[in-house]
Amino acid sequence: MSQLWEEKGLNPKLIANIQPVIEENIEGGQGNQVYTVDSSQTPVKALLSEADINVESQYSTPFESSNPETRLPNLMGALQSGQANAAFYSFFALNGDPQGFVQSAAEAVGLDGFTTQIRQGFEEQMRGLKDRSNFTKLNSRQIYTSSSSVRISATLVFEAWSDAKKEVEDQVEKLQMWASATELSAKSLVVSGLQDGFSEAMFPSIIPPLVQFQYGGKTYKPLVVESVSTPIVAPMNKNGDRIALLVPVVLLSLMAWDAQNIKELRR
Repeated sequence: MSQLWEEKGLNPKLIANIQPVIEENIEGGQGNQVYTVDSSQTPVKALLSEADINVESQYSTPFESSNPETRLPNLMGALQSGQANAAFYSFFALNGDPQGFVQSAAEAVGLDGFTTQIRQGFEEQMRGLKDRSNFTKLNSRQIYTSSSSVRISATLVFEAWSDAKKEVEDQVEKLQMWASATELSAKSLVVSGLQDGFSEAMFPSIIPPLVQFQYGGKTYKPLVVESVSTPIVAPMNKNGDRIALLVPVVLLSLMAWDAQNIKELRR
């Protein structure tokens, strides 16, 4: 199909290419691995009706919780709203009642003037806190915590022109196989240990392959195929082979990317 599209004049960069890759140079140490195309497997080629790449990082605001509001939320809320000031007047009967509790006690010990000054200063401080907040630009600063794997969501277009089995069915089957485990062991741990040895008994199954995704002159790798959604009901030929499909796929990067990975997409 891709050859036919190119013969009709379609730019090869507008054809999506998905193919398994092999991780090599493991002996070079972490970060020095290279991923080469698995030449034993033919690629899946398709047009794209839509696709997007999602690069996401997580941030938090830990300083937001390092303030009195988290420890004394009711008191801070009362001060900001003015409720604390109103409660102060009500509790001590100082609003229109000069013979309230504090006033009477102060007169009894001869500290009437001194207590009045303290009370007035406290009242002014409380009134000054109304409509104010301890939320600032500093304690709201975002702090980087981590990055998610890069996610590529795309809708592949498959159409049959001469052979629906090769051009549609076989292509979709490959994608589904790459999204599945290469092999899941059906043996128990004991049986597998006796037959295959301890190492293979502990890890008897083979995971799905890594792949690369090429489109628009960019190569995204290494990736894993997270999901492949294939319609069961679709136009078919007399053999039951579907002749036209829109197949949504989701690809995830094997690990989180940094700026260097973004730069290397066009290499």
